[in-house]
Amino acid sequence: MQNASLRPMGIGRILDRSFHLYRKHFVTLTIIMLILYGPFYLLQHLLTYQETASTSSSILEQIRSGASMQDMFGSGSFMKNNQTPKDIGKTLLFVLVLVPIMILGLMPASVASVLHLVKASLFGEETPGVGELLRKSFRRFWPLAGSTFLDALIMFGIYIGLAIIIVIFAIVFAIGGNLSSSVGGFGGGAVALTIVFFVILGLGAIFTFSYFFIRWCYYLPFVAMGEESVGLGRSWKLTRKSFWRLFLMYFVLTLILYLFLFVIQLIIAAVLGLGLGAQLLQSLISILVMSLWFLPYAVSYFDLKVRNEGLGLESLIESTMQTSPTEPAEELEPFDTFEDLRPIDLDKKND
Repeated sequence: MQNASLRPMGIGRILDRSFHLYRKHFVTLTIIMLILYGPFYLLQHLLTYQETASTSSSILEQIRSGASMQDMFGSGSFMKNNQTPKDIGKTLLFVLVLVPIMILGLMPASVASVLHLVKASLFGEETPGVGELLRKSFRRFWPLAGSTFLDALIMFGIYIGLAIIIVIFAIVFAIGGNLSSSVGGFGGGAVALTIVFFVILGLGAIFTFSYFFIRWCYYLPFVAMGEESVGLGRSWKLTRKSFWRLFLMYFVLTLILYLFLFVIQLIIAAVLGLGLGAQLLQSLISILVMSLWFLPYAVSYFDLKVRNEGLGLESLIESTMQTSPTEPAEELEPFDTFEDLRPIDLDKKND
C-alpha cells in the first residue's frame, strides 16, 4: 500500500530524509557499494599507484624532518614523468576498460539499487535485502547501460561545443590584444576587462552544462523502474520548472560532502602519508559515503513525481475516504405534500 504521507518537499526536507535513510539502511547501502565499487578502487590503485619517496612517511613526519612543500607534494603518485611501457599499458587499461565499466555499469547499477530501496521506504513496503536490490538493478542492465551511454555522449558533445566557443573567444581576444599592442599598447584596464569577461564566460559555460545535465539526469529512474527504454524525454519533462531548486540542492550537497572528504583526506595524509595504504583507506571512506550522493537524487526523483505527476494522490484520497464517518446519517422523514415545505407559523402552532 502506498504511503499517504507523500508530499512535495523542499531542499532541506529532501536532504534531511536522505540522511535519515542513510542512517537507517547504512549496512545495506554500505554492502552494496563495497560489492560494486570495492574491486574497482582496488584495481585502480594497483594499476596507477607509483611508490615515491614522498609517500613513504606521513606529512607530520616530513614536516618534523624539514621537508619542503615540493618534496611532500611535488611528485604525485598517480603519474610520473618517466613512464615505462608497462606503466603506460596500465594507464590505458584503467582509462579504456575500468572507467567505462564504472560509468556504464557500476554507476547505473548502484543508483538503481538506491532507487529501489528508497521506493520501498517511501511507499511503506518491505525493505529488500542486498541480493534482491542487486537483482532488480542488474535485471535492467542493458537498458541502463545504453541510456547512460547516450546521455554521456550528449553531455560530451555539449562540453566540446562550450570548449570550442571559449577557444574561439580566446583566439579573438589574443588577436585583438596583438593589434592593440602594435598600435599603442594594451592598457591594464583592458587586461582586467578581459579577465572579467573570461570569468563570466567560464561561469556561463558551467551553468549551461549544469542546466542540461540536471534536466536530463533523471532518465535513469524511468529506465530502472521499467517505464522507459531511454527516459531522456521524460527527464526533461519531469524537471520542468524545478531546475533552480535542484541546482541549489546539488550545490549544497556537494559543499557538504566535498568539505567532509577533504578534511578526512587531510587527516589521513597527515597521519599515514600518501602511500598505498592511505589511498586505500581514503577510497574506503569514499565508498562509505558514496550512497549519500545517490540518496538525494532518488528522493528528489520521487518528489518530482509527486509535484508533476500526482504520485501518491490516489492513496491520499483513499485514506481520506477511509477516515470519513462510517455511521449512516440520521434519516429524515420525507415530506408528504408541498404544504409541508411552507414556513411554520409559530403563533398558530402555539394556539
